[in-house]
Amino acid sequence: MSVSTSGTILVLVSTAIVMCIGFGIALYFQRKTVTAEDWAIGGRRLPSYVIVFTQFATLVGGGVLVGHVSIGYSFGLAPLAYGICGAAGCFIMAIIAAWLRENEFTTIPDILEKVYGKNRFLMLVGAVMAMVVPFGWIASQATAFAKLYQSITGIDMNILIVAVTIICVIFTIPSGFNAVAWTDFVFGVIMLCLCALTGFLALDMGGGWGNILANHPDPSVLSFPSGLLAAGIPTTALWFIAATPGMMTNQMTFQRVCAANSAKNARRTLIVGGILIASIELWVVVIGNACRAVNPELAPEMATGWFLTQIPTWAVALFSGFIATTIISTTDSALQSVSVNLTQDIYKQFINPGADDRKLLSVSRICTVAVAVLAVAMAIAFPQVLNLIVASYAYSASGLLVPIYCGYAFRNKNILTPASGIAGMVGGVAGCAFAQFAPKMGITMPGGLPYAIYGILASLVCLVVVGAVSKKSK
Repeated sequence: MSVSTSGTILVLVSTAIVMCIGFGIALYFQRKTVTAEDWAIGGRRLPSYVIVFTQFATLVGGGVLVGHVSIGYSFGLAPLAYGICGAAGCFIMAIIAAWLRENEFTTIPDILEKVYGKNRFLMLVGAVMAMVVPFGWIASQATAFAKLYQSITGIDMNILIVAVTIICVIFTIPSGFNAVAWTDFVFGVIMLCLCALTGFLALDMGGGWGNILANHPDPSVLSFPSGLLAAGIPTTALWFIAATPGMMTNQMTFQRVCAANSAKNARRTLIVGGILIASIELWVVVIGNACRAVNPELAPEMATGWFLTQIPTWAVALFSGFIATTIISTTDSALQSVSVNLTQDIYKQFINPGADDRKLLSVSRICTVAVAVLAVAMAIAFPQVLNLIVASYAYSASGLLVPIYCGYAFRNKNILTPASGIAGMVGGVAGCAFAQFAPKMGITMPGGLPYAIYGILASLVCLVVVGAVSKKSK
């Protein structure tokens, strides 16, 4: 159901204001983006408060607005478990944050090269693995935006997918990471304010939390702590195996750690960011369960869109700005991250090693457009937001968790070689894919564990075995 014509106009005006703010920030920092490092990592001089909010705004995107609210609608308190899994990834990553910042890495392949040694194929595989989560996020965020705005405006989803992606390209191209980080800071503050407002409206719509409990079709899913597992132990385990390692291997998170102005602040921002990421799930629980109590017949992924039709027009206009800030913050971050991989780890390493800053800046912007075109095609072909995010996390964790964190733990030992790093990544992805599709081939995997964990175990075995065989040649 769409809002009135006057409401639609207010929505578009609110969204346009948000776009103008973002574009103004991008143009301002264009003057300060002189080198390829400025575009890729913001010159490594961003203050801690900017890093905290760019972590928060990047990691809280359309998946939360659509996918997590659908979890809350279906399974009560279960989104809190998802948030705890994501926060745990940030807290664990904080252990190596100072090392990451001190070594001035830019991308995940830089980390792999430091640990395993220089090897072109290692860099190539690492670059491909680093792009899995950000690229999946671009497509999923565009889909989430389209689903929500279609509920508000009635505009065709495919048109909305194309439109939001173009806007994110315009934000990203002028100044890269500087534009992304500072717009995230501004948008992140706006997001927190609007979460408080819309959470209050949702409680009012449901008649207060007590009334939501009384009218909920399945109040058992709102019992604490049992409601945390309301989605089922296997599904919750999949979130833990996918979201926690996925957060620990997300290149967008690494970039923000390495962009901090000091090693101490790099660690601190992960801890504070993790707390904010877990806290946002309280908003998700309120929105999802208020919708379930009032209208239990909805398709879960349409809950947020339906909520927008139940609140005053002025609130819809503000919420539309919330949607725009949330999704654009994640999408432009992912676009910029993938473009950095293509430019620094593919173009500079394999195509034009002698490229100067001017050339690299030009290539970065071209890559941004190319990635956006591919992501639009993927978003139209695969419109299931949450499934896309979970799958990208699972494969990223399978291919990168062991090579990065075991690499860090044994970085001073003579057991890590380029071959072992490659084996860890390739073996992890292969193991994850086999475990995911084995049931469709009539094969029962032992233990009935989430498919990501088989990938992580395969990665560990491959890394250790190949490392033992090849360590003499290191």
